[in-house]
Amino acid sequence: MRPAGRARGLPAAAYTSERVFAFERDRFWRGGWTCLGRTDRLAEPGDQAGLDVAGAGVLVVRDATGRLRTFRNTCRHRGHELVARDCVVRRPTVWCAYHAWVYRLDGTLRNAPRYDPPPDADLDLLPVRSAQWRGWLFADLSGDAPPLPDVVGDLDSALAPYRPEELRVVASRSYDVAANWKLVVENYLECYHCPSTHPQLSRVQRTEGGESFTPTGGWLGGHLDLRNSANAMSLDGAGPGWTFPGLDEDAARQVRYHLLPPDLFVTATPDHLVTHRLVPVATDRTRVECEWLLPAELVAAGTDPGYAVDFWHTTNRQDWAACESVQRGISGGGYRPGPLAAHEDLLHTFLVRVATAYRTGGPLSPAGPTGEPAP
Repeated sequence: MRPAGRARGLPAAAYTSERVFAFERDRFWRGGWTCLGRTDRLAEPGDQAGLDVAGAGVLVVRDATGRLRTFRNTCRHRGHELVARDCVVRRPTVWCAYHAWVYRLDGTLRNAPRYDPPPDADLDLLPVRSAQWRGWLFADLSGDAPPLPDVVGDLDSALAPYRPEELRVVASRSYDVAANWKLVVENYLECYHCPSTHPQLSRVQRTEGGESFTPTGGWLGGHLDLRNSANAMSLDGAGPGWTFPGLDEDAARQVRYHLLPPDLFVTATPDHLVTHRLVPVATDRTRVECEWLLPAELVAAGTDPGYAVDFWHTTNRQDWAACESVQRGISGGGYRPGPLAAHEDLLHTFLVRVATAYRTGGPLSPAGPTGEPAP
């Protein structure tokens, strides 16, 4: 909770304790907005997905009118999952494989074989609060979080020139990282490690001299410049020779990093976006869903996205190896939190929010510089 430059990291228990992990799962993921992924994953009526929110199942359904609906992924009879987790199906109804109960796409019960429910029985699927933003779907399992636009704040205007709602997902990869989810976030929020950990990235992007944003809402972020010799974030610095037309002169030569806690990273480059969505699996395990998004113009022109996919896949693997090594080091006993460098300001802000939530028992909300919850 000390000021930047004097603060230290969290103790080992924050990354190794089952009790702490359970608290974070309930308060951070199930107690506020979390990202479920891209809305265009379910494009047609009848498309259904079983998704995981820190161990809680969510069912997303595209109904007959084209509306996305979200429910608890549990049959109202005996609790069987309606769609297996991480699976997508297309059916005219929602169907439980256990006892063959059938629901309409709007969640109302249509048929319960060999069972006549009482007239006052409420057996429709249980809804989950959800909202859409710039092509992503979010859920609030608690139903008590502030409106999503308040949480997003001016991240909406910051990403507007990149038109994320119009971009195409051209590649995706899932990573199983043997590290606590906070270590993945902490790694994303600082580039102190870049010169020693990312030789390829350091050749095309400057690792010093960037600035942190001063956002409204709950997000964090900052930017770093491309090197003069690079035209894109690629292994050789070459790219499609195209730039988002809405970018100003500075943004056209910058890589902008954005975190919408607790689970969505949006990295904006002059010609593409790459996103990472975290799913906390265990104290020492995090699944990371990575997607590459290109403008429709480049897709129509036949641009091979390999330049971006290869680069960020290389960077990802380097990051995950570093996070896993930190997890092993913290878990080995005798760990004492070290000091944070003054330029690790975004990391410090994130840790203040986490520590404040530990103190107050509340959600992962923006906090002031002294650790007190923001008004």
